[in-house]
Amino acid sequence: MSEKTEWEDALVKHGIIKKTVKGPTQDEVHLKQMEAEQARDKLDDLTLDDLDEAEDDLDDEILNRYRAKRMAELKQAMSKNKFGEIFQISQQEYKSKVSEASKEGDGVFVFLHLFVFGKLECRLLNQHIASVAKKFKYVKFCKIVGSDCIQNFPDSKCPTILIYYKGDIYKQVEGIQAFGGKRMTAETLTWKLIEWKVIDAKMEKNPFENLNSIRVHKTGRRHDDEDDF
Repeated sequence: MSEKTEWEDALVKHGIIKKTVKGPTQDEVHLKQMEAEQARDKLDDLTLDDLDEAEDDLDDEILNRYRAKRMAELKQAMSKNKFGEIFQISQQEYKSKVSEASKEGDGVFVFLHLFVFGKLECRLLNQHIASVAKKFKYVKFCKIVGSDCIQNFPDSKCPTILIYYKGDIYKQVEGIQAFGGKRMTAETLTWKLIEWKVIDAKMEKNPFENLNSIRVHKTGRRHDDEDDF
């Protein structure tokens, strides 16, 4: 113990001065802040089941707060994941089911396919839209006969895709070349929707890399090692 410390202790003992209480150093404060942030990060990653398992280790107030947060997040996710199929609409429903529907909440992506019956490209696109819609239920997928949607809309322009968001046309695509043409798959459609930020997802491998091995019949069926259409 230093002479200064001994002298201060003696003065405190005789009531001449009050004992000085040292506060935490800046490093100690910073360390506690980091530990608190790490604890919050761990709690943010816990599911409702995880919170139930950690019930004995957590303060009741903290546990209830994070349970309420998870329930709110679950309700929000359920309210968004409400589509899951491709809806056929009429011209009278266009405004309410497409443009107005895209304004709901914080904005909804509405994918509209203008199609014509009997055209291979339209059949392929409808087939793969149905598959993608089941997986990404927060995107609304619709289809409408082109000439029903727009008077005198030429069959030659089908398929045409209109993607709405917050009441406006976000993306417009004619044909299916963007998805790989007649070799398109649900995966190539998904890839493009991710690229256009319509879908929030990741794919480990670019599905377009495998398209050259796919052969197409006039029926629209795809096989390996068969003649090109």
